[in-house]
Amino acid sequence: MIDFRYHLVSLISVFLALAVGIVLGAGPLRDTLGDQLSGQVEQLRTEQDTLRGQVDELEASNDQLASFISGVGPQIVSGALAGQDVAVITDDDSTRSSVAALGTLLEDAGAGTTSPVALGSTLWDPAEGDARDEAVADVEKIAPGALISQGAGDATAPTSSEQLATLVVTLLSADDPAGLTDTQREQLWQVLQDHQLVTLADGVPGTVDAVVYASADPAEFTVEADDETTATERAQGQLAAQSALLARLVEDDVPAVVAAVTPANDASTGILRTVRGDSRFTTLSTTDRLQEADGPVLAVLALVEQTRGGSGAYGTTTDADARLPQIPETQGLGTGTGASDGGGAG
Repeated sequence: MIDFRYHLVSLISVFLALAVGIVLGAGPLRDTLGDQLSGQVEQLRTEQDTLRGQVDELEASNDQLASFISGVGPQIVSGALAGQDVAVITDDDSTRSSVAALGTLLEDAGAGTTSPVALGSTLWDPAEGDARDEAVADVEKIAPGALISQGAGDATAPTSSEQLATLVVTLLSADDPAGLTDTQREQLWQVLQDHQLVTLADGVPGTVDAVVYASADPAEFTVEADDETTATERAQGQLAAQSALLARLVEDDVPAVVAAVTPANDASTGILRTVRGDSRFTTLSTTDRLQEADGPVLAVLALVEQTRGGSGAYGTTTDADARLPQIPETQGLGTGTGASDGGGAG
């Protein structure tokens, strides 16, 4: 049995150890430990200042390049798309200013442009399934051959959303396997407008040789009233519609660029992430920073490369291949290194 003397010795040992620690800490070891900690803190501060300086230099360099690109954009692209008819498709009204800038640059490039096609949220809204089904039924009465019979990328039956999204490409494509007449095209565009699936600001568009898909900030598609289930359905429906539309562009071999708004230089969400990470879309080109002054120029340059048989992922996000396409028009603009499948003068 442990007696009182054992407890006393234990307590004395503890206090002795504490006293030794205090004496050493206040004496011989104080300066050494303090100097080491001070040195480490100072080293970290120096490294932080160095990194901050490097970031500031890179941001300043990128801003200068962006300003230069946007300033000389009309001259860079001048005549590069002569003889090409181009359509701009967008998925939200928030891209209006960027789409307008795209239209102006396409004209500078010599392209014949069509009325911008704005996709409506009815195309993927979970609550609008009946409207989509009615639209499909109306389309089948006019031209059943205009609708796809399989889902995007697989052998499943397509949803009404996928069918209507691909119909947009069918109506724009100059290569028309459905053999639609001009009257049928007008009627089908009217069906899409009547059901608020698309908005045409300047009348019925004609067929085109190339397409720019201008995608909005993913946050623009969030509906505050959605519960978790509805929000998930909305996001999945939108992605399915977008993917079906882009897959049809690939299938029809239409030169196309997906140009996306990327707030905070982040491409980790939205259709841009999907296209850059899905092997089905490797023949498409992508650009980020659509909301920036040089974003529309970047998109048009990527489209120029597309029409010459090249493709790539361009911009400043971490998953971009290069800052700019490597084509004759961008030589000397600080394109840097990066992957590109082509882009020589055609």
